[in-house]
Amino acid sequence: MRILPGWKHLLSLDHFTMRSSARTLWAVALGLAPLWAQDGCKPLAPCYTAAGVVNSASGEAGFLAPYTFATVYGTNLAFAERSRTAADTLPGIGGLNVMVNGIVSMVFYVSPTQVNFLAPASVRAGEATLQFIREGQNGPAVKVTLLDAAPALFCFLDTPQWAIAQRMPDFSLATPDSPALPDQYVILYATGLGGYAMPVDDYVPPQSAMQIERRPAFQVLLDGVPVDDRRVEYVGSVVHYWGLIQINLKLPPDTGSAPEIRLALGASTSRAGVHLMVQPQSAIRP
Repeated sequence: MRILPGWKHLLSLDHFTMRSSARTLWAVALGLAPLWAQDGCKPLAPCYTAAGVVNSASGEAGFLAPYTFATVYGTNLAFAERSRTAADTLPGIGGLNVMVNGIVSMVFYVSPTQVNFLAPASVRAGEATLQFIREGQNGPAVKVTLLDAAPALFCFLDTPQWAIAQRMPDFSLATPDSPALPDQYVILYATGLGGYAMPVDDYVPPQSAMQIERRPAFQVLLDGVPVDDRRVEYVGSVVHYWGLIQINLKLPPDTGSAPEIRLALGASTSRAGVHLMVQPQSAIRP
């Protein structure tokens, strides 16, 4: 098994936390704008509803699990736009704490209308209570459901139908001008695959490479067909990054052009309509 340090070659932490800061991407697509605020919110206090809580990678409302990146849309969520930096030592930033079942969550991006956070690894699947506390002002305590798994691939912000993938061995991004090739190694990035094979501290990022706990139940599907598990060499932590899952995949030799790619873990499957930038050599024009 090879552990490829791909994420450090792809995006900085600041870039990662900011890449979903354009709230119109999913809010417009899912019709969330009318749901940001709810009746009964205290004046100037954080205001949001359960319908505005989505999976950060897929944008799917209610598709969350422990140790999954989540995004909340609302109003009065924070005083200003701000991302987590290396200088931040507390879970909350910008005066905002996000509580899940009373556990303080790691927050990575805040703005008046959007917050990105990581559901704690110590929270169990099932009904959970989410609440924002901004410098002593409490938002509503809303009920959300955490699934056992909520797999989602990180995609390009401006083209969410394309999964982010790095081509090996140079870690270059797979793009229309430089697609991945069949039988080539690629690295994918995901969230929502639950915990790791070893316990994780909610407030310390993984210090070593660890496979996900439910690795035997994990599958990659290309155009609906499960990939031979021997080609899925690693599914686990990215060292020094909270909640981010790295998938090392050797594409099958018969992979077709731009296959749909989905992740499956138990009964949960990532959203349809996401494709991988792959182009067989025979289809490339000289």
